[in-house]
Amino acid sequence: MTDSTNRPSPPAVRAIHLCINWRAGNTLPSCGEKGSKELADALEVGLKARDLPYTFRRMHCMGKCHIGPTMKISHGGPFIMGAQDFDVPQILDWLAAADFDALAAAFPLPAQDMNIET
Repeated sequence: MTDSTNRPSPPAVRAIHLCINWRAGNTLPSCGEKGSKELADALEVGLKARDLPYTFRRMHCMGKCHIGPTMKISHGGPFIMGAQDFDVPQILDWLAAADFDALAAAFPLPAQDMNIET
């Protein structure tokens, strides 16, 4: 199936990738230091409770820890930046509605990704 731009439609089952990296020595920002473990735990519980069609994966570093926690909706979905565990009910509502535009607008990836690690 394709959309009006002749691109294939995204699969019905999507994956959510969430960085849980915690940097040794805590000398640079990290998603783990910014609350990604709590976010991951809340998302896992919420996705199961609502029986949403998403595969959830905890990842180690997607290169954006300085603006994280970093979450990515695959395939072809947006980066979700800076969400916290208390945001999960609203995030789940948007995921249930497949409203990725609202999700990305609420937790945007900055227009200029200024990676302080390079």
